[in-house]
Amino acid sequence: MPGTLFIVATPIGNLEDVTLRALRVLREVDLIAAESTSVAAKLLRRYEIGTPTTAYNDRNRERKTAGLIARLAGGESIALVSDAGTPGVSDPGRALVNSAVEAGIAVTPIPGAATPTALWSVAGIAGADVRFAGFLPKRRGERMRFLAGVAESGLPTIVFESPHRVGDALEDLAEALPGARLVIGRELTKLHEQVWRGPAAAAPAAFPEPRGEFAILIVPAPASEWSNAEIAEALSAAADAGSSRSEAAKSVARAAGRPRSEVYALWRVDPASRQCDATPAEEQFP
Repeated sequence: MPGTLFIVATPIGNLEDVTLRALRVLREVDLIAAESTSVAAKLLRRYEIGTPTTAYNDRNRERKTAGLIARLAGGESIALVSDAGTPGVSDPGRALVNSAVEAGIAVTPIPGAATPTALWSVAGIAGADVRFAGFLPKRRGERMRFLAGVAESGLPTIVFESPHRVGDALEDLAEALPGARLVIGRELTKLHEQVWRGPAAAAPAAFPEPRGEFAILIVPAPASEWSNAEIAEALSAAADAGSSRSEAAKSVARAAGRPRSEVYALWRVDPASRQCDATPAEEQFP
């Protein structure tokens, strides 16, 4: 009989956030396939678990998947763990799960801690419709288009961002969705845990030198009631008052609850009349 592939949720920070069932399974399986064996070792040492481990991640999954499936087919059971939380959500676990299913091997979830639900639980937002979108796109143009889609959908959306990109991501959020409400979880369940709540426009100033792991819940602002013509009129008034395009677009975007890039695209000033054309201009992000 083939063995079983257990998908085991491990703590997202605090090592006490692990279930009794997860500990039992980690002790009983023949092998633990870990995203990082050094990270998994901290949990295994804490609970005196001596099960052998092997690395399974983005760098080696193509050459190691077949071997793991062969061991499962031969009757061994394997626990799959990620660096934090539930495998298969934002890591290479899906590849092994799909291969096991195709081979007719049983796949069993061992649920536990998860960053999206932890952040959602402390957000205090109304309604049951929340979307989880994983990591934000790496390229700025793709990220801005993604954020525009969040604004258009109106759905609260949870995203992850890596420490070295989160500063740029917060700047883009402030530009693309200035009126959106954010709930930011930094280092959730860890020693320096922080939960910040506020408008997207204020987020860059709140995290001038962001460090640690970030999860962000984006609650888009209600659709703006300002028409394009009203925005154009406000931009023209700002021009008459001597404001630069950048200054005017920023202030009008904040008042209208529209992305600054979208407002800026509406501003085509005729040097002679200083009037604004309310026809949207195509915006290309670098």
